[in-house]
Amino acid sequence: MIFSGPAFLYMFLPLTLISFYFVRRSFGHRASLYVLGIASVIFYSWWDIRFTPLIFTSIIFNYFWAKIIRARGGKWLGVGVAANLILLGIFKYTDFFIQNINSITKWNLAETGIALPLAISFFTFQQIAYLVDVSRRKTDPGDPGIYSLFVLFFPQLIAGPIVHHKNMAPQYQDQSRQIDISANLAIGFSIFAVGLAKKILLADNMAPFATEVFDQAQHGATIDFWTGWAGALAYSFQIFFDFSGYSDMAMGLAKLFGFQIPVNFNAPYRAKSVTDFWRRWHITLSHFLRDYLYIPLGGNRQGKVRQMANLAIVMLLGGLWHGAAWTFVVWGGLHGLGLVWCRWLEGMFPKGVFHKIPALSILSTFLFVTITWVFFRAESFSAASEILSGMAGLNGLGPIPDDEPFIAAALGLFIVWCLPDTVSFFKNVIEEPALQTARVEFQGGLRWSPSRRWAIILGLILFIAMVNVWSVSEFIYYNF
Repeated sequence: MIFSGPAFLYMFLPLTLISFYFVRRSFGHRASLYVLGIASVIFYSWWDIRFTPLIFTSIIFNYFWAKIIRARGGKWLGVGVAANLILLGIFKYTDFFIQNINSITKWNLAETGIALPLAISFFTFQQIAYLVDVSRRKTDPGDPGIYSLFVLFFPQLIAGPIVHHKNMAPQYQDQSRQIDISANLAIGFSIFAVGLAKKILLADNMAPFATEVFDQAQHGATIDFWTGWAGALAYSFQIFFDFSGYSDMAMGLAKLFGFQIPVNFNAPYRAKSVTDFWRRWHITLSHFLRDYLYIPLGGNRQGKVRQMANLAIVMLLGGLWHGAAWTFVVWGGLHGLGLVWCRWLEGMFPKGVFHKIPALSILSTFLFVTITWVFFRAESFSAASEILSGMAGLNGLGPIPDDEPFIAAALGLFIVWCLPDTVSFFKNVIEEPALQTARVEFQGGLRWSPSRRWAIILGLILFIAMVNVWSVSEFIYYNF
């Protein structure tokens, strides 16, 4: 079940909303949380019920291990983190490991064919953060029911944002959050409408252009200059509108029930450097990697060389987290080199080299990100190499292509560079807990308000998107 699918929009969401508020009014706040918990289990099981026992086992283990950490000290933390990583490794990287062993040794070990459980990367990182925060006494193990909902809450379960127990548990325990139902619904559906439009009307319409080019490259076709750039730009905007649309929908869905989850996007294609990009793109993952990997490795406390090495290591692992393939590792490694380059420039020109010519900085960062997305999307190095060769002009310009992908790219650039991002548009109603993990830079321009005008505009956008959901594709980050 996906947020942009008919089963979710026309059945699951209405029934869950009605049940939640009816039970809350009839039986109280605690009972309504059980409704959310049950709905979240149904939501997760809809995809493949075989993995439901796995996520329950993970929840039970981590909750009781947190109790052990709190009672016996942080020396038990390593065991808990290792158990989570082993579980992730078994399901996500076993066949990747076997493939590499076969490649190196020329053996013929059989692959396991283990299916990747939905959301395992996200709920694993979320619970690792929980164990570490308990060890650092930033949060308590808490109530088992609240903890289960913290992991299972369906708006953020599948593809984030990566939420923290210390931020969400107090919200679940606050009985006053759901009182103003009209405000919850007005704000929630407005944010959700923007996200759904990004997914249905933009991302899914850009996907065919990208798919055609990357499939051609995978099957050995020669990619010329125009075709290469058409495919790369199409994918750059597809993944942007797909994932930012998902994040908007997640935030809107949470607000429908009176909760505020963290901001995960803040106009990343307006970033002035690679460092700035990672402060804006998938913000909660960036902060997880910083707080639970980069800083424990030593961060910037042990000299410039060690700092650069730590940045590279973190981004290599971040790339591998996205997928069990060397193309993801290369993508992460390139961004690691980009971060190292930015830190070197900042050291050489401390007065703000990236802000001297902001338009050039934004354009160069966007081009870097677009070029590196080729490795993220390509199914093999040969396909990535073919597309990059075409983009570099090594295969000739080729015939003047269909102008549709370039019109779509121009529309994408107009939206991301000229219109306010979702966080800025809804600035007046986004609560402080959502901003604690982000250095939010609010853009000027339009602001949403609870008015008839915006109700009509966003209601029309929501209607147009909902009548086009019948051939919708899954979200890109569902694969991770």
